[in-house]
Amino acid sequence: ANAHWASRGVPHSANQVQLSLLSTLPLESGLLEASSELGVTPIGYSPLALGLLSGKYDADSVPAGPRGVLFRQLAPGLAPLLDTLREVSRARGKSVSQVAINWVMCQGAVVIVGIRTPEQAADNLGALGWRLSKAEQDALTEEARRVPKKATQNIFQTA
Repeated sequence: ANAHWASRGVPHSANQVQLSLLSTLPLESGLLEASSELGVTPIGYSPLALGLLSGKYDADSVPAGPRGVLFRQLAPGLAPLLDTLREVSRARGKSVSQVAINWVMCQGAVVIVGIRTPEQAADNLGALGWRLSKAEQDALTEEARRVPKKATQNIFQTA
């Protein structure tokens, strides 16, 4: 696609992908690496996996509605990953959300975060201005690999 449009004078400058610790297909498929090689900026949306990685929810506490149905499927296997996110957040003096967002940024993506309140906006801004260490990134990535049920690229198609 990049070559097709480039030959017509239309540069491919950005690619929007779902990217989080629960949705790592853009990393596993080589898409982020290819984007870097081509000078295409990856834009990662849903870095908190609809809130699953915010630290607000667990297997016993899920939101109502369609998200609740999805969370009941995914939350039971998330405890070790959420524990690691909490450990890093405590060590860094950051929120769980800030750590999860920063992990996506460390993968080379510009991040789009959905917010509903001014407090969420302020909290999410705390993901800026610092970077997780390589050891922290690796620990989070390894725990994410162990999660038994991942989110698909369209998270509501996760079954």
